[in-house]
Amino acid sequence: MTLDEFLDNVCQRPLPQNPLARIRTLAKELAEGALAEIWDVNIRIDRGRVKEASVETYFTQRWDNSYPKIPLAARSGYLHYDGSMLTIEQSAFELVEETEPSTIFISYRRSESSAFALLVLKYLKEAGLEPFLDMSLVPGEDWHAGLKERIQSRDYFILLLGKSTLESTYVIKEIEWALEQDLDIIPIWQPEFEFISDDWPNLSAVIKHKLSNTHRIQVQDENPLEYDKAMTELLNKFGITP
Repeated sequence: MTLDEFLDNVCQRPLPQNPLARIRTLAKELAEGALAEIWDVNIRIDRGRVKEASVETYFTQRWDNSYPKIPLAARSGYLHYDGSMLTIEQSAFELVEETEPSTIFISYRRSESSAFALLVLKYLKEAGLEPFLDMSLVPGEDWHAGLKERIQSRDYFILLLGKSTLESTYVIKEIEWALEQDLDIIPIWQPEFEFISDDWPNLSAVIKHKLSNTHRIQVQDENPLEYDKAMTELLNKFGITP
């Protein structure tokens, strides 16, 4: 595997928001790079700067240089750092075999996508992830506070888009809360949905920009094979091959 191939693979996975999950992701991907022989298990660091070109490229392209601080990451036990050398520990290699318990909010319009939302929920749970549907709210719980808290405490935001989904003020509010927290948004287009910015004057410029410039998963036709392909692509984004 080349460095470019490795980066193409890992950069398809959304980065978690939780600080501890980010450290686990960093350690796991450094271990994956070592297993692929892209870099060594011992990485030279001089005055806080990585001296291995391949690792420096990984930090730049994958993390935009906003990766967890090396001394902090070393305290996790996945990495060892002595001031001049970063060593990938055995516990980091063990992460490669694990599925990250990512937390996910699924946003959808009930009148249009309830069955699809349940399908997404099923696939994510079976893969060991932690998805949430708003049908799980406790009866009598304040809708506004309850949903906002749940969305902004998640790592990822999956947005199911049918023909009329963006007519829902509830869905739009959920998108706004996700953007406030800078969550990774994964749009899934259902059959017959197409996003044309000018068709949605009710949306803010920020939402229009996000939906226009975020890679989407698309269900091309209303048949089981297309839905299965979409679910496979979704799981691949989390580093899972079904």
